[in-house]
Amino acid sequence: MKNALAAVALLCCVGCGGGGGGSSTSTGGGGNPSPASIGGKWQIIATSTQNPGANFPYAGIEAILSQTDTSVSAGNQAALVIPFYLQGTSYYIASGDACGDYLATISGTISSSNITITLTEGSGANTYVVNATGTISNNNTKIAGTYSAPGGCGVAADSGTFVGTLIPSVSGNYNVTFGTGTNFGLSLTEDSNHNLTASGTYQGSSYTLTGETVGGAIELQGTIPGYGSIQYVGFYFDSTLVSLVPTVGGISTRTGDFIIFGSDGSVGFASKQ
Repeated sequence: MKNALAAVALLCCVGCGGGGGGSSTSTGGGGNPSPASIGGKWQIIATSTQNPGANFPYAGIEAILSQTDTSVSAGNQAALVIPFYLQGTSYYIASGDACGDYLATISGTISSSNITITLTEGSGANTYVVNATGTISNNNTKIAGTYSAPGGCGVAADSGTFVGTLIPSVSGNYNVTFGTGTNFGLSLTEDSNHNLTASGTYQGSSYTLTGETVGGAIELQGTIPGYGSIQYVGFYFDSTLVSLVPTVGGISTRTGDFIIFGSDGSVGFASKQ
């Protein structure tokens, strides 16, 4: 996933021209309330309030959170940081996070429906650390709160707000459209290890793509007959991203759709059918 992100990060704009259980806060007959259960795929959209005019005032944190009792974590292959900014209906991605790549680690503690999180980018003396506190929704599918970072990796101190969304399985049928006029159907399957298989037909020829998903980010690669070798990275439209990017290529966005970046410079939109 990291290599695929690096391949598409310098591309231009997008838009130019799961599940979760019930509340886990019952006291079970007395004592402290049980911690909320939030293990799974998460997409967190952070919005800077301290530096709203910075080059990249937003960040998408994509993570697969593991939970043991009151502790949550994501290793550096299960957490990605994707800085981005908006210009009108256009969406631009940074060439890397604060410390030069997209990898991060996450650790946190849950107390009832409250959570504290530490996200660390980089390693050793070259690190950027973000501390956050939030509140988990009653159905364990949303987290909202605030964050702060003292600065690091040459990046100034920052603070702001964030909203996290539990991402359901992305299995389903999609209609994929690119600004070049290319259009094709795609059937996507996600397994229990978050590996992806996509199949479809383009100009009468069938194809199969493979990849993976981390949080709300997906990667697909392979060959489409008549079109060529492809490498796509997509980002899930949760309700927060829909409000930030209401249209892509003149098409209204909805929860469950994807922004698609191609390594060949193409920009597209996958609409959930």
